[in-house]
Amino acid sequence: MPSLRFKLLGGTVIGLLVVIVVLTMLLGRSYRTGAPMPKPRAAATAEPAAPRTETASATPASTAPDRPSRSKGQSDWTFFFRVGDTLSRMSDGNALGVVVRLERTHAFPDGAGPAYVVRSQDQREAVFDADTLERSARIDAIREIARPPLAVPAR
Repeated sequence: MPSLRFKLLGGTVIGLLVVIVVLTMLLGRSYRTGAPMPKPRAAATAEPAAPRTETASATPASTAPDRPSRSKGQSDWTFFFRVGDTLSRMSDGNALGVVVRLERTHAFPDGAGPAYVVRSQDQREAVFDADTLERSARIDAIREIARPPLAVPAR
């Protein structure tokens, strides 16, 4: 028969476990409502990752992205894609091209911000807003840059 000490210790441990589980259940619940569902877009609207070339004088209102870019005006943007990555659109899988340059600041019609310069298969370069491209493109292939092996120090 267990002694009184073991009964008290066991009862205390079980009681603490019950209190922890109950608090976790009560405090872990969130009564926040989810974000509202986005409205379906018409099939005639343009892709959000439409290239913005430097020769374009003005962007029509129909090609403007649905959400404002988070990268506009930021000088410390962390780029997701690297030079040499082959990109395609997530929505339809069409190839966009290869990232040839990252620009910390590029002047767009609606403000300056970080940008990717992407060369398409027909050798034309297009400039994309960094945030817009990162939300609408995926990496198809990564070009690995050959690096020389690390030198082993002589002993």
